[in-house]
Amino acid sequence: MTEGKILPVMLQFAIPVMLGSLFQNLYNLADMSIAGYTLGDHALAAIAASHSLVYLINAVSMGFNTGNAILISQAFGAGNMQNARKSYAGVLELCIGMIIAMTALLGILVDPLLHLVRTPAELFADAKSYIIIMILGQCASMFYNMYAAVFRSLGNSKMPLAFLIFSSALNVGLDILFIVPLGMGVRGAALATIVSQAISAILSGVYFYVNYPEMRLRAEDFRGNRVLIREMFPMGAAAAVTNSLFAIGDMAVQGAVNALGSAAIIGQAAAQKIRSFAIIPSIGMANTSATFSAQNYGAGKLDRITKGIYTGVIFNIAVNVFTAAAAFIFGGELIRLVTNTENAEVIANGQLMLRIVVPFIFTQTIVMIYRMSIQGMKRKVIPIIGTAVELCTRFFCALVLAPIIGFLGICFAEPLSWVVSGAVMVIFYYANVMRKEKAAKVN
Repeated sequence: MTEGKILPVMLQFAIPVMLGSLFQNLYNLADMSIAGYTLGDHALAAIAASHSLVYLINAVSMGFNTGNAILISQAFGAGNMQNARKSYAGVLELCIGMIIAMTALLGILVDPLLHLVRTPAELFADAKSYIIIMILGQCASMFYNMYAAVFRSLGNSKMPLAFLIFSSALNVGLDILFIVPLGMGVRGAALATIVSQAISAILSGVYFYVNYPEMRLRAEDFRGNRVLIREMFPMGAAAAVTNSLFAIGDMAVQGAVNALGSAAIIGQAAAQKIRSFAIIPSIGMANTSATFSAQNYGAGKLDRITKGIYTGVIFNIAVNVFTAAAAFIFGGELIRLVTNTENAEVIANGQLMLRIVVPFIFTQTIVMIYRMSIQGMKRKVIPIIGTAVELCTRFFCALVLAPIIGFLGICFAEPLSWVVSGAVMVIFYYANVMRKEKAAKVN
């Protein structure tokens, strides 16, 4: 990624990531739609009410592994395969440690967290069953995300896509099997996700071992890599904290939504599922920016990093014009299609959220691309500051706006947080990061 025209290079990497996000969203949507079509609004609301806690697990997993894998990408960009292999060993050790810590902590806190997000009493038992299975099985998600991050750090975004497609198809099949013939209800939806991710993680590990012989770990790779782990852990932790802060903001919003009742819960959840398809280009370019930035940082090409940021942002602004138009024209029909409901309040809530949130996705693009680029340059604090600002804005909307203007306040939570956080990230990037890096290069 250090040579060639920037847009084709970025798209070559980003398109498989975008396709991966597409299939990820399809199988997330499958959980919701299959539950809605087979189990009804109660089960659908129970899954939706626990969404923010599941998102917290996934956000920590993806952030931690993406941050840890930055050193692999930098070593690969510099042509140092020994360091790349040692970094991979460090990623594996840290991943196992995080699995143990998260399982223990979340297992203890599951009830308090469900109460924190104000899960309605009539949904509590089903929501708890769903989230407990996700917690106990999050080792599958952690290893799955670890291999996806390692593949991408080596410039291979195609294999994570292939395994994600497989996992998505398997998840849909298991959803139908566990929910309909076996009658497992919401627990079946959770179990289908865990089993599909576990199988995909195992296949990813086997493929990596067979096709990357230069990255096969040896005993010496686990010795003398304490320095690398000490350098790696803050980056992984910073990315995990950044993502978890975002998830905590999502929990605050979820709590405000849960307090408004089932119609708000289902409408918001359906709109978020649809919105997740609109942000696919942003996710693709943001993930590309992390690897693009890390490899060019390792190669000393700082100007190319800035050009890559401009390219990613402009590309996504153009895409957002079309997604915003689609949200205004087809919003209500999409909500009805996803939920299989004729509840007018659910449809109105979902349509309102789509029409407010989707036109502002270009601001989320700015946040994500600048954040991932800065992380790729080994800057740990600035992304956390930007996310903390985003968190505060979400809390303001959930705790101040929502009680005053109701569901409309929930709809403004994401757009306002993106605008404020985006301004912070851009200012810090040009006033702090690039100024210091260019000064260091001159000296």
